Amino acid sequence: MKLRPSLLATIAALCIAAGAGRAQYVEDSIDVGGAWVGSLVYNSRADVIYGESESQGLLFAISCGSNRVIATQQLSGALELAYDSTDNKAWCSYYGSAQESLAVIDGATHSVIKRIEMPGATIPVWDRVSDRVYVSCQNSARVAVVDAKTDSLLTYIPVGATPMKMYLNSLRRKLYVQNYDGFTVSIIDLGTNQVIKALVVGGTPNAGYYCRKADKFYSAGKDNQCVVISGLTDTIVRRISMPGIDGMLSATGNEQAGIVFTGMLEGNSGYIAAIDAEADTVLHIHYLGHACAQGLLYSPKSSYVYSANYPNSVDVLAGDGSRVIEELPLGDAPFVLASAPSHDRVYVGNLGTSCVYVLRDNEAVSASPRPESCGVLSATPNPFTRTLSVVWNILTKGSDVARVYAQDGGLVRQTRIPHGVSRWVWDGLDDSGATLPPGVYVLEAGPGVRAKVVKLK
Repeated sequence: MKLRPSLLATIAALCIAAGAGRAQYVEDSIDVGGAWVGSLVYNSRADVIYGESESQGLLFAISCGSNRVIATQQLSGALELAYDSTDNKAWCSYYGSAQESLAVIDGATHSVIKRIEMPGATIPVWDRVSDRVYVSCQNSARVAVVDAKTDSLLTYIPVGATPMKMYLNSLRRKLYVQNYDGFTVSIIDLGTNQVIKALVVGGTPNAGYYCRKADKFYSAGKDNQCVVISGLTDTIVRRISMPGIDGMLSATGNEQAGIVFTGMLEGNSGYIAAIDAEADTVLHIHYLGHACAQGLLYSPKSSYVYSANYPNSVDVLAGDGSRVIEELPLGDAPFVLASAPSHDRVYVGNLGTSCVYVLRDNEAVSASPRPESCGVLSATPNPFTRTLSVVWNILTKGSDVARVYAQDGGLVRQTRIPHGVSRWVWDGLDDSGATLPPGVYVLEAGPGVRAKVVKLK
């Protein structure tokens, strides 16, 4: 389905969804055909977002230009993705009917061009310098090494029990492997493909982050600690005490400021901690109430931190962690995030819904003066489930009409509105009183005042 050309042109230029001057809002929702979206990566050469639905065994590609799914392919048990910009390929681990493997995806056609048998394949990481893909193999306590140019398996590196997430040390040419059941971090020299150190961190290493500016790796430890590993000496140099945590779920970093962000679990909720990577001290803590940060992403474009929170929200934090910019209700179990910098967008994958949501990733700007013939329209909450509160200020004289258009451009609801400041509560029904399905809708009030909203249920 396509929006009418006049609406599509207007939407492309919009700066408001729930109020003038807001930088972050839900711009779109994209049905990708299946839930449990556990991984998203950006293909910078084709300008697409790759993702996978584990529940439906799907690989999908979203065009960042149109925010539409342009390719899908069945891949049973699809798990995690990585993208290789040198060879324009993506890599996806999966578990099929036979055994776990690694799929190679052509970055031009978005199709699987090869499958590499790899028992226990879990999380791939691409190393730009060596042009190799490293894959943690959780069932065999090994890391596989793949030549990205030839798509050939080179060797396996023995590590600790149940290797899962891995992180590159781009300064020292090392790879940190978090061994989930071994309570250790294995450090691999990428020049020799040998483990040079195995450090006991104590707690379950579920997430981590390498800060290049400070040359340190941050991982979960035991007894409410965040363990800090020196990139130079491969030793634990600090154990940062954290308030009452049960684990670290996610991490990211603002490299320019030297700040590491960690999503910490505390009972059934959690908080986000901002850590000074030079002093290894906690600068700020943002408590999430009854939510926990499943995924974290720092955007250099806007200097904001995005937190995908279980069960149903995304928080936007300042780049120093000092304050919350926005709290966006969103989907069912937001889990992973990926950015498309050229479009000022962040894409959010959910575990409980087949929709990938698109967030506008802009710095806040003041609302510019509007011509006399225009007005201001805001809609909250966005996205919404049952009702949407629409407020407008129509500056032209006389009455006008507020309209709601579906994603295909069809008019589904309209009501008369007066001149001046007015409010209308839309109940999500069409003109016949029928409940409209979830999706993207366009509000239009008065002479060309529009906003885009997302209906969840």
